[in-house]
Amino acid sequence: MRNRVSQRIKMTAMFLMGILVISSCGSKKSLVKDDGSAKPAATAPSGQVKPQTDTRQLEDLKKKQFAEKVLDHAVYVDNITSKIDFTINTGSKEISVSGKIQMRRDDVIRIQLSVPILGMEAGRLEFTKDYVMIVDRIHAEYVKGDYNKVDFLKNNGLDFYALQALFWNQLYMPGEQKVTKKLLSGFVVDLKEKQQNSTLSLKRDNMSYVWQTENATGLIKQVDVQYSSKQSGSTKLKCTYDDFRSLGVKQYPADITLDMNTSATQKARRVTVNIRMKGLNTDSKWDARTTLSKKYTEVSVDDVLKKLMSF
Repeated sequence: MRNRVSQRIKMTAMFLMGILVISSCGSKKSLVKDDGSAKPAATAPSGQVKPQTDTRQLEDLKKKQFAEKVLDHAVYVDNITSKIDFTINTGSKEISVSGKIQMRRDDVIRIQLSVPILGMEAGRLEFTKDYVMIVDRIHAEYVKGDYNKVDFLKNNGLDFYALQALFWNQLYMPGEQKVTKKLLSGFVVDLKEKQQNSTLSLKRDNMSYVWQTENATGLIKQVDVQYSSKQSGSTKLKCTYDDFRSLGVKQYPADITLDMNTSATQKARRVTVNIRMKGLNTDSKWDARTTLSKKYTEVSVDDVLKKLMSF
């Protein structure tokens, strides 16, 4: 049982690495320059606004207001913690374990997985702004790598903020720590007022992002990310959100499902992860960094990640 859990820890690590890869491959900062100010309306000789121009400006205003509504839906809290039910499905196998998630804004995302029945921690995944760490408690091994110093991470443009946006149910722009109102001009808004959802989309080089957003609330219900290149193959990630609950004065999804299809590994693969949070908390009394005892052996980062990505 422990070996199976250990294998799923590694598969989970590979899955989250894949998310980071496709979410961050286009990590150059946006070249769009727009101060967000409205351009003067064209006027007829009489000084009155032309009807067609007035209609277009009204539509643009509605789109801008809706994009700001989506941006404003993000939770205000700095910490999110919860016990979780964690399920990973690789197509041929599915395993469910219990665990815990701890997130601190702009600092860390940590997922701890436990051995079924025994309840002891089997391993953890820790993503911070500066490094990625995978801990195998069963074999007392760990992998730790600086985003900028590990070739695998550096070459794929891995970015902590890409993963944070997915787990915090927020908009994301490659190369930016936070999406501001000014940056919203870089998104394309498809406002469908007569339907339940509208979309915000963004394209950067080989990357494309589409956020499905609820018209009534501005909540992000789904995000589709796609990366395609002749050299690296194609990868698609769909992240869906459900069971929104009150967290502070905002709503946050207690059920997150990440579904990834990729041909970027040695063989095409589909992996699905579901994280169901049992109770949302904003507890801040926990250490943001994991400290390991001397009994743990550090394993080569590049070698382990190479093995994970070749599964």
